[in-house]
Amino acid sequence: MNILDAAYHTVRQFKGGAAALAVRMGMRSVAVLNSKVNQNTETHHLTLMEASAIMTITEDYQILQALCAEHGKVAIKLPDIPECRDTALTDLVLSIGMGGGDVCALFKEMMADGRITSGEAVDMSKVIHLLHIILAELDQKIHLCVDEKEKA
Repeated sequence: MNILDAAYHTVRQFKGGAAALAVRMGMRSVAVLNSKVNQNTETHHLTLMEASAIMTITEDYQILQALCAEHGKVAIKLPDIPECRDTALTDLVLSIGMGGGDVCALFKEMMADGRITSGEAVDMSKVIHLLHIILAELDQKIHLCVDEKEKA
């Protein structure tokens, strides 16, 4: 199916037809929309913004699929991924990175002389314990973020 056929069929297949779609698009005249999707009309043409609006309103993507097919491409629906813009969550993740750096730096320092003393082991335990606390808090906050998005 070519792009113009796809636009025509999208408009015609919309519940209420071109008249209902023209109103939803804010067009003054259904005749204008009909002319824009009529392949035999030379004076009116569908703009990209109008084509996008038609797809948004109708939730019909024949136009997009036809455009992709013409160019040897394919369009796929992206998965819905909940967004969480919690800055505290970001700070927590950064804390893990910094804490992880402390573990590595401490380990390098401990191994410099080829042995681990009991004091070094206690110091490492403190850093690891702090990371456990941060990781547990991160786990809790991530689940809260997802739960909030699913409730909405």
